[in-house]
Amino acid sequence: MKGELYINGIDAYDTWGISMTDTSLSALMTPAPNKEYIENSSRLEHGKKVITDNAKVDERSLSLEIHLTAPTKELFFERYLSFCEELKKGSLEIKTSYQKDLVYRMIYKSCSQFSQFMQGIGKFTLKLEEPNPENRNLQ
Repeated sequence: MKGELYINGIDAYDTWGISMTDTSLSALMTPAPNKEYIENSSRLEHGKKVITDNAKVDERSLSLEIHLTAPTKELFFERYLSFCEELKKGSLEIKTSYQKDLVYRMIYKSCSQFSQFMQGIGKFTLKLEEPNPENRNLQ
């Protein structure tokens, strides 16, 4: 948990009690789609021509499920408010301990779901967009 997830250079577990779910890493690692290929369908030829040389990746949208925990109700709301302030910045750089040489540069769009399982534990599903999946190298 500690040292597993960093958001904007901040250890998410230390600061907000945030950890990833089993599906979070899979969501981050899902390959980006390619942009539409250049196609030409001529009535003078059978089928169509598709140019696949120099294919480019497209932006991608993903859902990232996370859990926020705290030992007390007061600390839960303190962490929740602090995390919401971080989300308001819009730009999120997400790094995991599993891919040390990559940083996912995301844009926060919305939180499609928030549920509190019990006092001190909350589940969030963040809607994020990665404008340029080729821009993941550490700088």
